[in-house]
Amino acid sequence: MLTAFIILFLIFLLLIIPVEFVFNYKNFENPVKKVILSWFFGIISFEVYPIKASSKEKKEVKPHSENKKGPGFSKIRKILGNSKFTGKTYNTVRRLLSSAKPKLNRFYLRIGLGDPADTGLLWGLIGPLSGILYVYAEKDLVIEPDFLDPAFDVETEGTITIIPLEMLYISFSYIFSPVVIKTYWFDLRGTS
Repeated sequence: MLTAFIILFLIFLLLIIPVEFVFNYKNFENPVKKVILSWFFGIISFEVYPIKASSKEKKEVKPHSENKKGPGFSKIRKILGNSKFTGKTYNTVRRLLSSAKPKLNRFYLRIGLGDPADTGLLWGLIGPLSGILYVYAEKDLVIEPDFLDPAFDVETEGTITIIPLEMLYISFSYIFSPVVIKTYWFDLRGTS
């Protein structure tokens, strides 16, 4: 009994240690795409993306089967029409996103369509994004239009910190909620 308690306590301690994803993306000059997972306060870290492909492993491509049928459109429409289920799903996604703590160390976006009028219309949609991202920005945040030339340059680096126990709690409370169970068993599977 004591060993089981000690093992559960150690698992609990491991799950409350934050996991940090450090990302870096740049699509101009020297392109960079990198994601590093860091755990145990930076002592354990490894590169998640780009994945180094091994030459030994080759995945077989299975032909697409036409005979498999998923839930019909009427069932999906019925599920999406269930306001309790869609509300629960929306709240869970919102809770998951708010429990992840993003920090942008740098965000640079230069966008242009070549035509000043089209760029102005696009800028009217994209411009307010800077106000939303400003909440997460630590240092540099630049979003600028290019009215003369077509352009799409992005450079960003930052971190996203999550606590695994919190994510598990939110996910399990969604999966085992009465609304989701009822929707899955009665609406999606068609049993009554």
